Amino acid sequence: MRIFALVLVALTACSPSSDVQLPGDSGDTGTPTTTGPYTGPTGFIGSPCETSDDCGPDGAVCLTQGFPDGMCSLACDQFCPDQDGHPTTFCVAEGELPPEADALGDGACASRCDFGLFPDSGCREGYGCGIATRANEPGTQNYTCLPGIETELSDCYADLAARDVAFEPAIIADRSPDTHPDLTCHVEDPLFILGDVHGIGLAYSDDNASSRTLAACDMAHALVDTIDDVAEEGVTMLRHYGTYNCRVISGTNTLSRHSFGDAIDISGFDFADGSSYTLYDDWEHDTTTPITDAGQFLYNAAYRWHDAAYWNIILTPNYNAAHDDHFHIDLTPGSDYIRAKQSTIGPNLTGD
Repeated sequence: MRIFALVLVALTACSPSSDVQLPGDSGDTGTPTTTGPYTGPTGFIGSPCETSDDCGPDGAVCLTQGFPDGMCSLACDQFCPDQDGHPTTFCVAEGELPPEADALGDGACASRCDFGLFPDSGCREGYGCGIATRANEPGTQNYTCLPGIETELSDCYADLAARDVAFEPAIIADRSPDTHPDLTCHVEDPLFILGDVHGIGLAYSDDNASSRTLAACDMAHALVDTIDDVAEEGVTMLRHYGTYNCRVISGTNTLSRHSFGDAIDISGFDFADGSSYTLYDDWEHDTTTPITDAGQFLYNAAYRWHDAAYWNIILTPNYNAAHDDHFHIDLTPGSDYIRAKQSTIGPNLTGD
C-alpha cells in the first residue's frame, strides 16, 4: 500500500517506546524548534506556546524540549478535557512523548489528528499523525499529533483529505457481538467525520446536526459522493439511524455490514426551503413511477446512487417491513444490488 508522508521534522531520536518513532533528548538543547507561521487555534492543549501562560485550561504547561514551537499540555491519568474550536484531545502514556512530558506523571494531554483544522497532515507544522497509547489503558490507542514524526496514513485517508472533508482518523478495536462471540467486527481505516460535509449536515434521526459520525474510510468516500449528489437538489441535512454497530443481521448468524462500518441507514432529508422528506412518510410503495415530488426524489436518488456505483447494496422500504423507514446502503464486497420494488423472493444478502 502506498503511504503518504506529509510532515517531517529533523530531531534527534532515541528508541521508541510505542508504535511510532519519537524524538528523544540526546543533544536536545531545550530550545523550541522554529517552524513557519501558525494560523491554527491557540491557547489550549496541543497549541504552540512559549510559556505556560500561553496555555489553558488551569494547570496546563508549555512543553518545549523536543516540542517544536512548544506544545501546551496537561497532566492526565486517562482522559483530557476538550474545547470547541480545538482538536479532540488524548491522554498519551508516560514514555511516548519526549522526556520533558514524563514529569507530568502517568500521562500528558496532546491533540488528536484533525484534518478539518489541519487539512495537509492532520497536525500543525512540526508534528505528525501517529499512534499513541492511552495512559493507564494500554489496550486503547489512537492517532495523535506527536512531535518530530511523519504523518503516515493510508491512501484512503489521504484521498479523503484531498476532498476537503474534515475528519479525525481513529482506531476501533475489533470486537464480537454479544450474541455471537465467534464472529469479529472489524472496521478498516476507521474515522470520525467532523461536522458537516461540503456544507450539508449529518444528523442522527431527529436530532440536531452531529459533530462526529463514525465510518470506515471507504464508506466515508461513498457518503461524500451521496451528499454531493443530493446537494444539487437543495438538501441541507441528511438524517440517518446509524453507521457502525457490531451486530448480526436479525434472525441470522451473519454479521451486518454495520459491523464493518461501511453501511448507513438513511431516514430522510431536509431542504433549504424548510421542507423535509422522510422514507417513512414519503416513500411510495410497490411502484417504479412515484407521483409525488417527495416520492420521486427518494426513488430517483436511490437509482442514481446505484447507477453511479456509490454503494454495492441499496435496500429501500420495499425490500421488507424492517426497512419501512430507511434506505439501508452499504459496501458489501462483490455485490451490485438495489431493491426498490417488492418481489416475492430476495437474494441472500449479508449487508443489513
